[in-house]
Amino acid sequence: MADSEGGSEQDDVSFLRTEDMVCLSCTATGERVCLAAEGFGNRHCFLENIADKNIPPDLSQCVFVIEQALSVRALQELVTAAGSETQENLGKGTGSGHRTLLYGNAILLRHQNSDMYLACLSTSSSNDKLAFDVGLQQHSQGEACWWTVHPASKQRSEGEKVRVGDDLILVSVATERYLHTTKENDLSVVNASFHVTHWSVQPYGTGISRMKYVGYVFGGDVLRFFHGGDECLTIPSTWSTAPSQNIVIYEGGSVMSQARSLWRLELARTKWAGGFINWLHPMRIRHLTTGRYLGVKENNELYLVDRNEATIETSTFSLRQEKDDQKIVLEDKDLEVIGTPIIKYGDSTVIMQHATTCLWVSYKSYETKKKGVGKGGGEASRPSRGRENGRRFGLLPFTRGGV
Repeated sequence: MADSEGGSEQDDVSFLRTEDMVCLSCTATGERVCLAAEGFGNRHCFLENIADKNIPPDLSQCVFVIEQALSVRALQELVTAAGSETQENLGKGTGSGHRTLLYGNAILLRHQNSDMYLACLSTSSSNDKLAFDVGLQQHSQGEACWWTVHPASKQRSEGEKVRVGDDLILVSVATERYLHTTKENDLSVVNASFHVTHWSVQPYGTGISRMKYVGYVFGGDVLRFFHGGDECLTIPSTWSTAPSQNIVIYEGGSVMSQARSLWRLELARTKWAGGFINWLHPMRIRHLTTGRYLGVKENNELYLVDRNEATIETSTFSLRQEKDDQKIVLEDKDLEVIGTPIIKYGDSTVIMQHATTCLWVSYKSYETKKKGVGKGGGEASRPSRGRENGRRFGLLPFTRGGV
C-alpha cells in the first residue's frame, strides 16, 4: 500500500507548491552553494558550500518553506488591508493550502530552522552602495519579506507553473532589487542588488507529504534510536574529543530524555534531502549536541567525527530491514527521489549498516565497567554464525520524546 501511495506522491512533485520546502542553490561565486541563514544571533544570510560530497553541508540552515504565493495585485491588497489590522495580527503568515506556484507570483519564504522570513533589510554592508543586506526578519509585515519569482530561462514564461529544478530570478518587492550573490574581498556575500543571480530550486521536501504521512521518518528528522525499549544509542556524559573518551554507547535511564541521545538523519544528497527515509538510502547520522557525525574507526569501533572528516567512506550508513551480507549500491536515479512512506515511528524496527564496509552496528562483546557509562555499544561487527550481530532499533521522534 505504501508503494502505491508513494507512486502518486512522486507524480505530485514536478511542480512547486506553497508549504513545500526548498533550497536555493547557485554557482555565481564559482562553486555550488546554497542560500543559508542561522537566525539565532546572526540574521544575515550567507552561502553554504554543497560542492564537496565528503564534507556534509548543514542543509538544516538552507531550508526555506514557501509559505504564501500571491499575485502582485493580491499582495498589494493584502498589504493595504494589513495597515488597518491590530498590532498583534500584523506580519503573521497564513499559508495558502498547497497552491501551485506560478511565475510572476509574489512569495513569502520562511526559514524552517528559525521560523523567520527571508527579507530585504534596510541596512547596507556591501561594497555596492546601491545594494541592501539580505537576512531574516521575525515578521512578514509590509513588503520587505516578499519576492517575485521570474524565469531565468527563455523556455519558461510568466504565468507558467514553476517546476522543481527550474532556474529562477527573485526580485524584492520592496526595493525592486535582485536576490544576488557575489564575492567581495574573497568573501562570498548575499545582498539585494541591481545585478542578477540565477538560483536553482533544489527540492527538499513537500508540504503535502508531511501532512499526509504523519508519523513516517523523513530526512532531517531528529530522533532517538531505541533498543529493547530500555536503552538508546548515545554518548557518555563524560564524552570528549580525546580518543579514549570519543565513544558511542548504549545506555538506559535518564539519558532517554536527555539531549545527548538525539540524532539527526541527513540523507547523503542535496535533492530531496528531506524526503522519506527508505531502506538502503545512504545517510549520515549527526549527533545533535556535539554537531559531529557517527563514524567507524579502523578497529571497527564507533566514534564521532568532525564535519571536515565525515567523508562518504567514513560516515555513511543505511537502514536495513533485514540482515543481508550482499552489498547493494543504488543508482543516483533511484536515490534522488522523494521516496516512499515505509519506515514509521513506533512501528518499524531497523538495522543500521555502515555503507562502505557493510558492517552492522551492534553491541561489543563486553560491558564497560566505568561508572556512569552504559554498555559498550560502539562497535560495528561483521555477521558471524553463532551470535546475533546487527541490533534492531525502534525509532522515536524528538517532537514526541521531548528532552
